[in-house]
Amino acid sequence: MGYETHLPEEEPYLVHNLKEIIQILSDLSKRKTTIKASFNRGDDEYLTTIIEVDENNHAVYLDIGLDEAFNNKLLLSSHVVFLRDDGVRIKWVSEQISVANKADGKAIKIDLPIQLVRMQRRDFFRVPTPILNAIPCQIPIPNEVDSGGDRTLELAIVDVSLGGVGVIATDPLHPALVEGASFDSCKISFPDVGMANLTLQVKNIMPVPVKSGSIKYRIGLQYIEPSRGNEGLIHKYTFNLERSMLASAHNTDISNKNKK
Repeated sequence: MGYETHLPEEEPYLVHNLKEIIQILSDLSKRKTTIKASFNRGDDEYLTTIIEVDENNHAVYLDIGLDEAFNNKLLLSSHVVFLRDDGVRIKWVSEQISVANKADGKAIKIDLPIQLVRMQRRDFFRVPTPILNAIPCQIPIPNEVDSGGDRTLELAIVDVSLGGVGVIATDPLHPALVEGASFDSCKISFPDVGMANLTLQVKNIMPVPVKSGSIKYRIGLQYIEPSRGNEGLIHKYTFNLERSMLASAHNTDISNKNKK
């Protein structure tokens, strides 16, 4: 199959029922929902919409790009990821791409997917972030909470999702870090994407024992009404991480097969 079609964390959210898949894609078509198509190991992507879901012929038609050379690269690709990532995540993979002539002109034609991922925002899973050169999350502590005056806590991010981030804090915890506390103007510099300025709220705090016998804490921070620009940064960085994980899994699979 070339690449994995979904991540292990997405397994619980796979839809296999054909009628449900048709309903989901037809709804995207009616709403003219923008879908990101990514191929060439994620180096190339374009935005498209579903024109028609042809249940009788088990086909889906999508808008074609304007650049002929770009379209040719797409048609030569054996692995295209289609992703809708706004509120409800819908994702599927197509391996057979062709061009079809429709009444209004040419269109991309793909086979009706036999499975797709559908996840509500509350279900968005966490993607681990790099351990080396961990991404810092800068959290300003207001004067009324910190008697020592203005202070910024810098905590290492350990995972990220479209709903929030997980950070690690050492013992003892700063007294401002309690469940329900919100912090404005928090800064996260997502590598190769950009700086996000966010309001974060503490959703949970979990003690994590370490080998030395000491305690660290994993703190779940939720984004509170992020701007469209910040949402774009978060989506892009999360997508990049997932793409790297899929590529890594694919390379490991090839390596294991070569050893046999």
